[in-house]
Amino acid sequence: MTEAKRRLADGLNAYRDGSTSEQFLELYRWFASSETYAEALHHFMDAAFFVYKKQGISHAVANALYGNILSGSVTRLEQYAACAYGHFLKYGLELLERKRYELAFSDIGTLFHESIDLCFREVKEREYDWHTMSDETRDALVEECVAAVTGSYGNTILKSSARNEYLTRRVGQIAKRTVWALQQQIQKGDFVPAGFEVSFSSADNLQAMKIALSDQEALHLRGRIDRMDVCEDRDKVYVKIIDYKSGKTSFDLLALYYGLQLQLVVYMDAVTELAKKQYPEKDIVPAGILYYNIDDPLADKNGEPDQEQIDAQILKKLCMNGLVNSELEAVRHLDHTIEKESDVIPVVLKDGKVQEAKSSVADRKRFERLSQFVHRKLKEAGREILDGEIGVEPYKNGKKTACDYCLYHAVCGFDRKTSGYEFNRWKKKKTEEIWEKICREQQ
Repeated sequence: MTEAKRRLADGLNAYRDGSTSEQFLELYRWFASSETYAEALHHFMDAAFFVYKKQGISHAVANALYGNILSGSVTRLEQYAACAYGHFLKYGLELLERKRYELAFSDIGTLFHESIDLCFREVKEREYDWHTMSDETRDALVEECVAAVTGSYGNTILKSSARNEYLTRRVGQIAKRTVWALQQQIQKGDFVPAGFEVSFSSADNLQAMKIALSDQEALHLRGRIDRMDVCEDRDKVYVKIIDYKSGKTSFDLLALYYGLQLQLVVYMDAVTELAKKQYPEKDIVPAGILYYNIDDPLADKNGEPDQEQIDAQILKKLCMNGLVNSELEAVRHLDHTIEKESDVIPVVLKDGKVQEAKSSVADRKRFERLSQFVHRKLKEAGREILDGEIGVEPYKNGKKTACDYCLYHAVCGFDRKTSGYEFNRWKKKKTEEIWEKICREQQ
């Protein structure tokens, strides 16, 4: 009977696609006339001819799940842009993965963040100077901070196995490399670290974190940026923000356009508001929104390089990526050592001018348009969530999809072999084309 059911399923699939055979029709008639297997036939037919139709929940149900005030991080809105159904399962039904007593990749990222943050706080509290602090002092401080963080993390999980103890040592090694690179980057610019693990929320009464969706409904955001640096120059205050990433995150304007990677723009808006309160008489200028990928790269061995050449190679590989203010004055403040290509920021110069085609830059007008675009994107997403949108339509960009690391494969049922299921495919656009659309949509 198992073989008969398999043949029936194959035959129904073939019939759905427009082909059939006498053998299948005879098998179908037998199942249909059988009192024992007629119900099984109906189940097979429901499965074979099922067509997914996008649908949502009512506004009343959405209101019961989320309330009038949609609260959460910017990451939540990015999750919605990636897949509305994934957002519904996580934030609506609050499905959670079972917690296990193990050291996960996310834990390693947390160890890095906490160790680096503690190191920067200690530098400020002890009144060390990043420009004069010796390698020995810096490395000793990093060791002290890593020991403090790992010693109190996870209820002794870091000492529960030889693997975890090795990972703890590895965290210390990479943290040393990271703080070394961050010190080099600070020394090459005119910026001063001014805030660490800076938190924002609607309670701060910042426009960037409170977005009205209707007369009774609103989106209240919260977030935290790893570091904020400032540079005062006469009547201007330049601001840059840095987000530490333990993966391989790269700034992607196309991803931002489709609703992912909104965080840095929102955080820059919040930081700008805070800076205006702190420096009311000065012009606040966004200098850059940047990712620093925590890593410990190796230098390429060409001949017999000396230590200075090795350090230069490694620093280049640890160059931050993101979006930088294209004004030459801002670029010089970010890296006053730049001649052709910076090893601190994603900028290339030629004859003293920024090569926009080879750099990731935007002028102040575009930064402003980008802020308006992201604000509108957040508002649209918030409105759709409260209107009950939960469609199963994950994004697909090249080979990357929202399903790649999704926890809900066993729940959503998404299968391209089933009629009606489709990816939300991103349309490829050139960088300048994206900027034109962003700027045009805000006019």
